Amino acid sequence: VSRAAPLPSRLASLSAEKAVIGKLAAQTATRDGWIFITHGSTALAVAKALNDGPAVSVMTNMPAIAEVLQSGLKHRVTLTGGEYDYANGALMGEQVLEAISECIFDTAIIAAYGVDPVHGLVESSKYLQRFKRLLFERSRRRIFVADHSKFGASGAYVSASLSDIGTIVTDEPPPARFADGFKDAGVRVVYPQKNDTNNMEENTNGQ
Repeated sequence: VSRAAPLPSRLASLSAEKAVIGKLAAQTATRDGWIFITHGSTALAVAKALNDGPAVSVMTNMPAIAEVLQSGLKHRVTLTGGEYDYANGALMGEQVLEAISECIFDTAIIAAYGVDPVHGLVESSKYLQRFKRLLFERSRRRIFVADHSKFGASGAYVSASLSDIGTIVTDEPPPARFADGFKDAGVRVVYPQKNDTNNMEENTNGQ
């Protein structure tokens, strides 16, 4: 499925893999944490997994995330405001950037559009570059989520160099050509691995 496909199509693609990523990323949440979650099908999987964890406060530009987290029942959810983009199921525009700029988040959970082995995280538009760079500035910790198809995927704009990534959660080990760059940049890669009893466990690979 194309990364430019409407959200419903992307939700159906690699859904099991995204659920695993969501579970791993959600394990990093702490009670009463202040978290930003970006829009995206993998980010939505994180929100679904967070629903079973400790109570958190979330800001997001994706209305579906607020619905999944059952805003007001357990978690506190704030929508950024902005113009609704149906294809991405997301709020976009200057209102989103203004909402982020007024906050400092404990954690930002950021869906990756593409990961380049030399340049880092890449985006499809100048706006998304601005959006994610602002989140880097306004968060104490950043966790990137990306299914295996995002590694090597192209993009016109760089939002984060390899050294700015920190932690990336995915569903399988990245291709070998990423190993040296990730190791030199200190990128922490988290992915599931089956142990001897065939149970899923977290595997951390510093590459």
